[in-house]
Amino acid sequence: MTSTTIDAADVTVVHELTMSTPDMGWIARGLLAAAATDEIYGVRCHAHIVAEGLTAVCTATDGYRLHQMHLPLRAPVPAVDVVIPHDLLVWAGKNVRTFKPKKDALIEPVAVLQLVVPAMPDEHTHPGWATVIYREWDDDTAPSARFDAPLRADAYPPTDRLIDAARVAEPGPPSAVNLDFLADARALATAITDPPTIHYTRGTDGKPGPALLDFWAGGVLFGSALIQPSKTETDE
Repeated sequence: MTSTTIDAADVTVVHELTMSTPDMGWIARGLLAAAATDEIYGVRCHAHIVAEGLTAVCTATDGYRLHQMHLPLRAPVPAVDVVIPHDLLVWAGKNVRTFKPKKDALIEPVAVLQLVVPAMPDEHTHPGWATVIYREWDDDTAPSARFDAPLRADAYPPTDRLIDAARVAEPGPPSAVNLDFLADARALATAITDPPTIHYTRGTDGKPGPALLDFWAGGVLFGSALIQPSKTETDE
């Protein structure tokens, strides 16, 4: 009798988040705009993606501003929670036009974010791999370009409560915010979103709170930017 032992770390699950190529470019631009660029900030140089069903919620923050994006998927996926590496987003943004739609064609390019994660994760297992794939049309045999990178093992800081708290916070007067951060928030806009709504909040001790920008389209929230107020002379 022969027995075979399978290490739990070797058992993986593959999730594929399928979307349009413009949506992949939108996600890359919007997340990179808010992610930290200095390695001393650790996991904040990367991005957090939580997906389930037909929606993926994608978040990036450098500690001073936060971008959160709601990505519609073309097919449902089971619940998955990963930290996507910075390099993967850079490649996705630079190569989004690898395949261009052809005039009068019945097919169009698609993008896939493939996540290979351990079936039974723990602190000892490798977090898995992420792959961005651009295909000329939606078929595994179609011409394609891809980039692979390891997922990050670091835990991403909790951010949902920050946006939720700002959305219900007491309104405050317009406050000074970093104009570069406001400009970067344009990356959250799409061809169909309305001009963003801006909600200034009131902080503690009479100080201004963060500003919340929401990007809506037809009553559906596509993206949010939360920007901390800039310091003024009275804060020094």
